[in-house]
Amino acid sequence: MGEKVALVTGANRGIGREIVRQLAERGLQVIAVGRDPVAIKKTADELGMGVIPLVGDIRKLDQCALLATLVEKRFDHLDVLVNNAGIIGNMSATDFDLDQLNSVMNTNLFGTIQITRALWPLLVRSKAASIINISSGMGSLADQPRGNYAAYRLSKWSLNGWTMLLAGDAPAHVGVHAMCPGWVRTDMGGPGADRPVEKGAETAVWLALEPDIPTGKFWRDKTVIPW
Repeated sequence: MGEKVALVTGANRGIGREIVRQLAERGLQVIAVGRDPVAIKKTADELGMGVIPLVGDIRKLDQCALLATLVEKRFDHLDVLVNNAGIIGNMSATDFDLDQLNSVMNTNLFGTIQITRALWPLLVRSKAASIINISSGMGSLADQPRGNYAAYRLSKWSLNGWTMLLAGDAPAHVGVHAMCPGWVRTDMGGPGADRPVEKGAETAVWLALEPDIPTGKFWRDKTVIPW
């Protein structure tokens, strides 16, 4: 149990890749998960530092179960789970685009729940585990009247609610957190975003490493923000 183990989903690019890099630099054994086998292997090879690439689609129950089995074969516990995998949808609520809504919710909410459930036994075995859900300020209730990006907003709003529910039900040694990385220059955020990827990953890494952080909160820049 001496080795601290982390798993990051959506790890082959953007904020997920940077979280993997920063955690590995701090001495954690990091498992990088992505859907594309070529991309996730390339990420692990480029980062080095013992990063372990695993292929899996969190939207699929059988693949979540397989990921958990593969992790358990190498480690008897999991200390950090960063639920970073996510996609964006840009339709407004008046477009009623149910295909987009299903796609976004299946990844951002249900996929996150499925991979967390699969890895739960390993997290509970940790002496002090952290679950970090990458959310967005667009999921804050106060931000909803701005409109647009309805599917994405609903997925992150729901993810925040699930974070609170899981934090309330989890044992005391498992902390559950949501965080907003801000508008980050990634493939999703675009080149006009005001934050470098290093800053977007910073709070997730802090939540993973800092002891005694209050559970069930919503964070940005290491500061609690309103739900």
